[in-house]
Amino acid sequence: MLLQTVEVDVFRNFTNKQSMAVDRAVTCLIGKNESGKTTILKALHRLNPANEADRFDLTKDYPRRHLARDRRARDLEEVEPVTAVFSLEEADLDTLEDQLGVRPPAQTLVVASRSYGGELRVGVSCSLEHVLELVIQETGIDDSEDRELLLAEQSVAEIVATAKARAKQLKEEKKTARAKVLDKVPAELNKYNLLLDDALNDEQTEELAGLLPKFFYFSTYELLPGECDLHSLAERIKERRRHKGDGTILSLLRLAGEGPEDFLDEDYDSRKAELQAASMELSDQVFEYWKQNDALTVAFDTDLIPMPADANGQPQPHHRILKIELRDERHGVETNFATRSTGFQWFFSFLAAFSTYRDRNKRVVVLLDEPGTSLHGEAQGDFLRYIYGELGTKQQVLYTTHSQHMIDPTRYETMRAIHDQATRKDPSLGVVITPVSLSADPKTILPVEAALGYSVAQHLFLGSGPLLAVEGSSDFIFLMRMSDYLISQGRTGLDPRLAIIPVGGIGNMPAFIAVMGRRLIVRALIDGAETTKVTTKVLSAAQAANVDASHVTVIGQLDGLPATADIEDLFSTKDYLWLHNRATEVTINEEDLIPTDRPIPILKRIGIARDKQHKPRDFDHVGPAHQLTRDKDAFFEQVDDETLDRFETIFKKLTA
Repeated sequence: MLLQTVEVDVFRNFTNKQSMAVDRAVTCLIGKNESGKTTILKALHRLNPANEADRFDLTKDYPRRHLARDRRARDLEEVEPVTAVFSLEEADLDTLEDQLGVRPPAQTLVVASRSYGGELRVGVSCSLEHVLELVIQETGIDDSEDRELLLAEQSVAEIVATAKARAKQLKEEKKTARAKVLDKVPAELNKYNLLLDDALNDEQTEELAGLLPKFFYFSTYELLPGECDLHSLAERIKERRRHKGDGTILSLLRLAGEGPEDFLDEDYDSRKAELQAASMELSDQVFEYWKQNDALTVAFDTDLIPMPADANGQPQPHHRILKIELRDERHGVETNFATRSTGFQWFFSFLAAFSTYRDRNKRVVVLLDEPGTSLHGEAQGDFLRYIYGELGTKQQVLYTTHSQHMIDPTRYETMRAIHDQATRKDPSLGVVITPVSLSADPKTILPVEAALGYSVAQHLFLGSGPLLAVEGSSDFIFLMRMSDYLISQGRTGLDPRLAIIPVGGIGNMPAFIAVMGRRLIVRALIDGAETTKVTTKVLSAAQAANVDASHVTVIGQLDGLPATADIEDLFSTKDYLWLHNRATEVTINEEDLIPTDRPIPILKRIGIARDKQHKPRDFDHVGPAHQLTRDKDAFFEQVDDETLDRFETIFKKLTA
C-alpha cells in the first residue's frame, strides 16, 4: 500500500483537523521549531509502528486547553488523533482478491486510524462508479446505450432496477444476447457489497490491517552507543524495559543474524565475525554517501569486565562489553564510535537501525525527524542525495527540516509548510498545513528561499553547467514543467545539464550575459514588452563576452507570435486561460478577448478583458505557473498540440 494522505486532529498543538497529501516517494515537512512537524511524524508512527512507539495519552497529548471541556461532552478514548488513507498496489489487490473472493477496483482506498484508547480501526472506501465499471467489464456489456443507462444511476438499487427493466425490454424486442448480459448485473454487483458497504467481518478486517505499511521513526535519540553491555541489554530485552538506542544496536545485531544473548556463550569469536561482516556491509552503504572522510572503517572489539559481588557477597559473572571502533587510515588511529562527530554517528546509526527493514518486500514508511542537523551543509547534501536517490526509490519517506541544505528546491511541490498560528491573544488557534506556495507563512518557507538562493549561487559561481538566463520565476516553472512532460512523451525537452537562472527582471539580462558570459557557458531567453530594446543590449553584451549569438533565443521570433511575445504566448489561448481562470479570481473566456488582425500578446488581451469586468488589468503572473504545478495532471489531459509544439520548438533552439 502507498500512503496518500494523513489527517491529524486534537493532538498536541493540532487543535483543528488538518489534512496533508503525501508524495509517493519523498515528502518534506518544513517549519520553524515547535511548529508541529515532529507531531505529525509521531502521530503517524503510533498509527502502525515498525519500531517501538509511545501510546497516545490523553493527559499528555490531548490539547490541554480543551481537555476538561471535551471530556464532559464525549468519550475521548474513542477520539482518533490520526487517520491515514492508503492506495492499493497490485500485490495488495491480489491478496485481497484471495481473502475477499472478489478483486477490488484499482481505485479502492484503505482508511486506517488509531484512537486515544489504542484501537486500530481499518476499513475500505470503494466508489460505486468504479465498481460499476468493473461489473460492466466483467459481464461483457458492450452496447453503449446499455452502458450509459447503468452509469447514469446513483445507487445499487437503481442500477439493479435499471438492468432488470432494460433486460426485460430487450427480451421483448428479441434481443436476447444483450438481455442475458444485463441479467448478470445484479449477481455481479452483489459480489461487491462488502466493499461498497465497508462490511468486512472481523477476520477480513484483521487481514486488511496486516497489509498496512509499518511506520519506522528515527531521531537523534536512537543513536548507537560507543559501547554496549550485552549482558545488561539481554536482560532489558527479556524484561521488556528497553532504553533509548537499544533498538538501533539490536538492528545491528540482527543484521549479523544474532541477538545480544548469542554473544554471551563460548562461540563469541565466530559470532563476532558475523557482526564484522554486517558492519562492513553497513560501511559500504555509509561511505557511498558520506564524503566528508572516506578513510574511515568500522571495527568491533570486546572486553570482559568483572562485576561487583551481589548483596550476599557472591561473585557475579563477568559482563561482555561490545565496543564499536572507527579506524581512521589518514591518521593511523582507532577511536571509539561515541567520540566521532555527531553527524557521522547519526548517519551510521540510521543505516544500522533501518537495516532490519531495508530489504523487506513489504512497504515501510520511513519517518525521519530533523535528519542530519549535526551534519555539515555539504554532508547534509550527501544525505539528501541518499534520501532521494536510494531510500525514496524503495520506500516512502517523510522527513522534517528547517535546514536549507536538506531541501531540494526543484521538488518544491512535494514540500509541506507547517505553521503554528497560536498567539498569546488567541491561543486556541492551532497548526495549519499548506503547500509551499504563496499561501504559506513567509517565515516558515524561509529555508526554501535560502535553498533556492544557494542553488542559484552554486550555479553562478561554481559553473556546474550551461546557464539559461530567464526573466523570473514563472519562466522557470513553465519551462521545467513543460520540459518534464515533453520528455515523458518521448519528445524534446530542456538539456538536463542546463541550469535555469531567474535574473530578477528582464533589465538585468544584459548585465548577466556581459559578466557571467566571460567565464561560463550562458544562454538567454528573452520575452516581454521590452523585447526589442533588451535584445539589442543582450546581443551587444554577448558579442563583448564572446557568447555565440545563437545562444540568445527570442520568443517573439517564433512564427505566428507577436514580436513582444511573453512566455505565456507559447500556450494556446485556451490552455493559458485554463491556468489563468483557476489561479485568479477572474474568469475570462475566449470570446471575452478582443479579436485581432495581428498577433497581440495574451497578457495584454487578458488585461483588456479584466478591465471590462472592472478588475485590475495586472495580476500575479506567477499564479498560473503555480497552478500548472498543482494541477499538472489535469492540465496535460487537455493540453493542445499547439502548446506542446511551441514549447518543443523553443527547447530545440535552446538545446542547439
